[in-house]
Amino acid sequence: MKPPKPPSPQSKHSPLSKMDHSMLHDTILALEDATWRALLHSGSDLLPFLSRDCIMLFPLGLKISAKSEPNLEEVMKSDAFVPWKRYKMSDVQITPLGSEAVLISYRVKATRQHITKDDDTRQDEFKALISSTWRKDPEAGKFLMCFHQQTPYEEDLDF
Repeated sequence: MKPPKPPSPQSKHSPLSKMDHSMLHDTILALEDATWRALLHSGSDLLPFLSRDCIMLFPLGLKISAKSEPNLEEVMKSDAFVPWKRYKMSDVQITPLGSEAVLISYRVKATRQHITKDDDTRQDEFKALISSTWRKDPEAGKFLMCFHQQTPYEEDLDF
């Protein structure tokens, strides 16, 4: 007689154990896509997707959170925020991180209005490797983004 299989690392009652991988992939991809759609309108539209302790790392050494000065909410609600015009995600990978969190990583190509004080109509293109961590929030009862990082790159490399 074979001994019983050890329990899986995820509890039967954890949110991620109830989702199969394709459902989890679709859920997290839809959430990440929704954050980009929000940023087509305003930074404020992003806030409902973020956990209270979310940390965001942007190019040029910018780290913003609830504890930074200015804080994350102030940055997103700032009049200086320039909405994106379009974006395209590719090379998406979803990695579960235990029973309560998920990492998504991908490439993005996005454009937005050139940031100037005149009526410049140029568009700035932004290419970056992106990673976001989504954590199941027990109070909200849904996944919220708790970490986000953008690593810009100039050229597409073939490996």
